[in-house]
Amino acid sequence: AYQVIKSDVDSLIKKLQEMQLLFCPMDENGRKFYYYSIRDKFNNTKLCDETATVKAAYFIFLNKTCFNGLYRVNRKGQFNVPMGAYKNPMICDEENLRNIHSALQNVTIACGDYSLSKQFIDKSTFVYLDPPYRPLSETSAFTSYNTESFDDKEQIRLARFIDEIGASGAKIVLSNSDPKNIIEDDNFF
Repeated sequence: AYQVIKSDVDSLIKKLQEMQLLFCPMDENGRKFYYYSIRDKFNNTKLCDETATVKAAYFIFLNKTCFNGLYRVNRKGQFNVPMGAYKNPMICDEENLRNIHSALQNVTIACGDYSLSKQFIDKSTFVYLDPPYRPLSETSAFTSYNTESFDDKEQIRLARFIDEIGASGAKIVLSNSDPKNIIEDDNFF
């Protein structure tokens, strides 16, 4: 999506505007049908140069209309978040997309494991990390936003990574949850 925003924002905006014009006036049943058809198209569209813009549009549409803007996939790697209950979602925020487009013009976008970013981090870098949070209870034990689980072993790997990049002098902020406030004897952190 960021690559498309960087290189083809006009086509993306046009597609999102079309989707917004179709979706917003629909009744609840129409919206459900449309949402789940877009979700199916997103899951079945293979990403390549020819499909990148439409796949980015599907992704943004789903983000703006799914439950809580959540991104989650099943074991097959398919996006599986149900539709949210928004009265008037802004599917196409043209001003924001154009601002992001401008901001990305001299940026290299890399996709991969967070540890690959180490080569770009030095004392002039601000790093913000927002991993899947450590569960606060058994019922909130969801830590798999993709086909991999971000378990305690991954939390420890992340802590070591933070120590490494911290040694470079980078400024670092990490979001997480500490179950100690609910489970007194949880001393993980």
